[in-house]
Amino acid sequence: MSTVGKFIHDSVRSRTAWLLVCLHAAWFLLAIANMSPPAPGLAKFFDRGGGSSATVFAGRPFHFTYESMFLKALLLVDMPSMLASVPFDFLLLAPVEKALHVKTFAGSYVDAIVLLIIASCQWLVIGSFIDTRLKSFSWGRRGLQRFDRYFIVVIALVLLFTVITVPIVNKRSQRLGFRHGGISFY
Repeated sequence: MSTVGKFIHDSVRSRTAWLLVCLHAAWFLLAIANMSPPAPGLAKFFDRGGGSSATVFAGRPFHFTYESMFLKALLLVDMPSMLASVPFDFLLLAPVEKALHVKTFAGSYVDAIVLLIIASCQWLVIGSFIDTRLKSFSWGRRGLQRFDRYFIVVIALVLLFTVITVPIVNKRSQRLGFRHGGISFY
């Protein structure tokens, strides 16, 4: 097996990596739920050629300045995967969306899903690296063996936490409404 193939195989089999992927997905979903509510009207404004200092991300208005520290931190740690996704976006995703006449609102959800997938790959790599480093120490191997016994329970708790909290945070976000008063339109 090639070095790259072995690395991918090890990354996908790493339980530490999958824990990081699940934690990241929970963080991602909570950060989106915490944003202003979906704004199809803003997306239509963009589709008609309007401009703004904001954009639409996962159907919601997005302006970095007005977002929560929770989302800003997520974007910071996901920066490597966001940069890695740029060629994919421009060479494959944008032409396909244009050919299929995908509007801004739906396209923002597609972009968010692609970002989540590529960021998940980043966290698989980071988790695999952490796993490899931990295995080089006897205390790390013991800790990983203990973690392996409770892996399913830990993942289930992360998923349960996400399933419970995302709707609660989203409902709060809906109640607060649009929170980007300083966005300019042109």
